[in-house]
Amino acid sequence: MTQCASLSRGRIARFTRLDECGAPVEGECSTVVTTGFVSVTSTPNYQDPEEIQTLDANGRLCIDDQADPALRWVDHSIVLCNVDPDVVNIITADPLVVDDAVAPETVGFRLDSATSGTAKFALELWSGIPGQPCDPAGFPTYGYWLYPFLGQSQWGEWAVTNAGLTLTFTARSFAGSQWDVGPYDVRRDAVTPATLEPLLTAITATQHVHFEISSAPLPTAACGCVELVIP
Repeated sequence: MTQCASLSRGRIARFTRLDECGAPVEGECSTVVTTGFVSVTSTPNYQDPEEIQTLDANGRLCIDDQADPALRWVDHSIVLCNVDPDVVNIITADPLVVDDAVAPETVGFRLDSATSGTAKFALELWSGIPGQPCDPAGFPTYGYWLYPFLGQSQWGEWAVTNAGLTLTFTARSFAGSQWDVGPYDVRRDAVTPATLEPLLTAITATQHVHFEISSAPLPTAACGCVELVIP
């Protein structure tokens, strides 16, 4: 039996800080959940298939062989409509700006050529499923997207005008993720009563994108980063 769904709208996004090897970073400012994004566009990048063609002595095609296409990475364009400095920092590694309060608050960021583009991060997205009934246990379902190992981020153009301001970033995926099953509960298991669980199987070194239909609740959006404790 297979579950199918029509998806529409992006409901919420979660950004998670990774180390250089692609493993989630445990700490007090390692994850941000936000609804402040306009779009995430994903474009797979392939190595062109190698072709072998040989003509016979009469000029006719004698050998015509083509290798399978090879996925190299997935390019992502991320457009944000809410300026959350912690999201910018997780995506780019650009430094944060804090105020002089007794308990300093983050109030901005700086674009720094010494660090910009060096960050590694994971991105999760939840899509809505319009017109779909709840699952048998009464929970609404969503499309869950995971991009477990992203980096090489670059800033896109932005404009301060008589219009809403958006920030655009590009990033690419990497092989060799150490996301494993992840630090979050993103699905319900099949037992009764169901319990919240991480991914059923680990992300492998060659996997760039994960998708599944899930009835786990959406994470709660908030301004700024929060602590990530890895079980």
